[in-house]
Amino acid sequence: MRPESEHTGRELYECFECGERYERGGTCECGGELRHLGRSRDL
Repeated sequence: MRPESEHTGRELYECFECGERYERGGTCECGGELRHLGRSRDL
C-alpha cells in the first residue's frame, strides 16, 4: 500500500526505481522514469 501524502497543490512526480519525488517530470537521476502522482495507475 502506498503511503498517504498531503495535497499541497503542487505537481509531484515519483520515481518508481528509487522512490525519490520531484516537482518536475522526465527522468530521475538514477535513470528511472518519473510518474505523476495525481494520475491513476494500474497496480
